[in-house]
Parts: sequence; C-alpha cells; structure tokens
Amino acid sequence: MERQEAYPVTYTILGLLAFWGPLSGYDIKRLFDHMLSAMWAAAQSQIYKELRRMKELGWVEMEREEQESRPDRKIYSITEQGRVALNKWQAQPAEVFQLRDELLLKVLFGAFASPGDLAQNLRASIATHEMSLLAHRQNAQALPARGSLPSTNKRPNPYAVEDEEDPYMRLLVRFGIEFEKTYIRWLYEALAEIEGEQPQS
Repeated sequence: MERQEAYPVTYTILGLLAFWGPLSGYDIKRLFDHMLSAMWAAAQSQIYKELRRMKELGWVEMEREEQESRPDRKIYSITEQGRVALNKWQAQPAEVFQLRDELLLKVLFGAFASPGDLAQNLRASIATHEMSLLAHRQNAQALPARGSLPSTNKRPNPYAVEDEEDPYMRLLVRFGIEFEKTYIRWLYEALAEIEGEQPQS
C-alpha cells in the first residue's frame, strides 16, 4: 500500500502558512489551540512531524531566525509547490463528517452511570461549551486580516492589505457560534430530562 503523502492536518498547516505568511511551529500550535480546536486539534509533535514531511515534499521552506539569549527560531513559509498542493486538496471531496465526542458515548451508556454522575458531566460540558461560545463571539468581533498573525511579535506580511477581513474566516466563526448554541441547547434539554428521571431523595 502506497504511503499517504499528506493528511487533513498537513493541509491545515499549509493553509495557515498561506493565510498568515511565515510562521514558527510555536505560532502554528497557538493558532490550532486558539482558532481551530473546535474543528481540528493537533499536538505539537504532530505539527513538527508534518512540517518536516512538507519540507521533504518541497511544500515549505525553513529559515532560521536568530534570537538574543534564546535558541534560533525555525520559520516556515509555503512554497509554490505547497500552494499547488493546497489548491489540489481544495478540489478533492471532503471526507464524510464524523463527530467523536466522549460525552455522547457516556450519554449512550447512561444506564450504567452512577446516580448524578451523568448530570455532573452534562453540567461540566455546558460550562465548557459556554466558554467556547464566548470565545467564538469574541473572535467574530475581531477577525484577523490575511497576513496579520494576532501576536505581539507578529512579522508583517507585505502582501496583506490593511484591514482586509477574510470572508471565509467569518463563515467558520459563524459555524462555531451556531454549533455551540445548538450543542448547549441540547445539553440543557438532556440535563433536564436526566434529572427528571432521577428519584427524589
């Protein structure tokens, strides 16, 4: 079986480099954690593995950036080959959506939960998703412009137009808001139903 060259996470990293310009592995991890965690998570080790793979494929270039009193930073930028690969990936049909959520498994097997445990998990999930909804709403108030990494140490992208808001980023933020609102509504309904079934002490 032929080894697969790239995976969705590979193209996600390529997209981040195409959108914001040159980034370090740390910058990329921060973007995954703060902007993409709702749709696609990635570990630091996975990000660096994919950056090495893309460098071998000729999809990214790496330059060392000297820092005083710190190790040099490795800064990655997308190549023309990388842009071609990103464009080809966009033309391919996406894999079928699959939701993997441990809480849903706990609800599925709720008959085997101790009294109160499932309700407690639902309450914890409500708090988590309400925080996520708040984060999405805050993101909607200050969508980044292409080429402007939201960082105090950002490197300006000379190809970016000032205040050029990306319409696709807005679509994703809206999806995040609507998803969280729907999930939270279901969580409250599930909590009410489960607590209604518990025997009164």
